[in-house]
Amino acid sequence: MKKFLKFIKFTFLTILSLFIIFALYFYISGKIFLESKNQENVDYLKANNAVIKDSINGKLFDKNFYDSQVFLLGEIHGFADNQIIDRELFFFLNKKIGIRYYISEMDSITAKKLNNFLSDKTKNETILKEVVVAVAQRIPQQSSRELFDKWDAIYDYNQKLPDSSKITVIGIDKNFDDKSKEPRDLEMIKNFKNAIQKLKLENEKFYGLFGFYHVLQSELESGSKILGVELKKAGFKTISFVSHTVDSEMYLPKNPQFPTPENEKVEWGNADGPLVLVKGINDIKEVSKPNSITLFKLNSENSPYFKSQNLVYLKSRLFGDNIIPKENAFATDYFQYVFLLRNSKALSKMK
Repeated sequence: MKKFLKFIKFTFLTILSLFIIFALYFYISGKIFLESKNQENVDYLKANNAVIKDSINGKLFDKNFYDSQVFLLGEIHGFADNQIIDRELFFFLNKKIGIRYYISEMDSITAKKLNNFLSDKTKNETILKEVVVAVAQRIPQQSSRELFDKWDAIYDYNQKLPDSSKITVIGIDKNFDDKSKEPRDLEMIKNFKNAIQKLKLENEKFYGLFGFYHVLQSELESGSKILGVELKKAGFKTISFVSHTVDSEMYLPKNPQFPTPENEKVEWGNADGPLVLVKGINDIKEVSKPNSITLFKLNSENSPYFKSQNLVYLKSRLFGDNIIPKENAFATDYFQYVFLLRNSKALSKMK
C-alpha cells in the first residue's frame, strides 16, 4: 500500500511539474514574441495617431490617401467597437469623397435584402433582423445586436441623402449554392469585378469591412490567396485599415469546436495574449489609453514600419491560422493604418 501511495505521489508531482514547466514556457515564449517596448517605434507612434471619439476627423489622411479607389477595414470578429469604427469610417468617407458603395463579406442574396431595407421609405426592422440572422451562417461572431444597430444607423443616415447619392451594398462573397472550388478570396475578387462591370462603376470608389486576413495587401508565407492582394494585382489602388484589441472581450457563440462560457464572452482573444499574439503590440499599447479607440498611421515619412513586420506577424495558439509575413515584406506592404481598441465590449447576441 505504501509503495502504491508513493507511486501516486510521484506521478502527481511529475504531472504538476510538467504543467508548471509548460505554463512557464507558454508565458515566457509569448513575452519574447510580443517584444518589449521599442522607443523608436513609440516616438513615431506618438506623432502619428488620432484618438477617435464621436467621429473620424481625418487628421492622418493626405491626398495620396484620398486618391485611392478601395478602402478596406479588417477586423478580428467579435468585438463591439469594430462596428463603431466601421460605421464612422464609412460615414467619414461618404461625406469627404462621396463613397456610397459598401462592399461586404456577405453573399449577393443577403446584400440584396439589406439594400431593400436601406431603400424602403419605412424602416422594416423585420428585414434587418433577417439580414443579421443570415450573417450568422458565415460569420457567427458578427451576427449581433451591434450589427443590427449599425445598419439601423446607416438607414437613418441614408434617408437624408439625395436619391443620386444613396448607399448601395455589394455582397461579394460566395453564394451558398456556389459549387465552385476556387479559393474564397478569388471568388470575392471575381464577384467584385463582375459587379463593377454590371453596374458600370468603373469610376466609383468603394469601402468595406472584412475579416482581418482578407484586407492584407501582400502575400504571406502560407501562399494563400488574399482579397487585398488580388485587388492590387487587378490595378485597384487600395488602402487597408486593421484593428487590434487589448483588454477587450470577444463574442464567441456556442460551437462544437471550442469551449465557450455561458455568457459567450471571452477575454483571451486580445493581441497581447495569452492565445493570440501580435508582435510589437506593446508599442501601440504604450501610446494609447484605456477605454479608447486610437488610430495610427504607419506610412508617414521615416516610419520604422517600412522595415518592420511588427503589427502584422500574428500567432494564434488555439484557433485560426498564424499570419506570417514573407521574409522581405513589411508592415506597410500589408496595411497602412491600425486601430487599437482598448476595453471594447463583446458583441451581444441578437434576441
